[in-house]
Amino acid sequence: MSSTLEQLRKQYAASYITAEQLLADHLPHIGSVNHLRRKIRAGHLDLKLQQIDPSSNRSPWVIYLTNLADWLDKQAAASAAA
Repeated sequence: MSSTLEQLRKQYAASYITAEQLLADHLPHIGSVNHLRRKIRAGHLDLKLQQIDPSSNRSPWVIYLTNLADWLDKQAAASAAA
């Protein structure tokens, strides 16, 4: 278990956070969930957003903490290598 994942688990009560929480806490420069989804689809961000219930249009977009921790660790490694 990575220390990043441990920190995220301490910060958030659930095993996932909503896309809105992700934007507010980690990507404040991205203005909306739709813009975030466009960046992911275009390959600009290597994040894994999912809907809790894919059969429902009202289901929120979420990212699981394990995926977020992996992405944050990759970003840290990339910036350290640069």
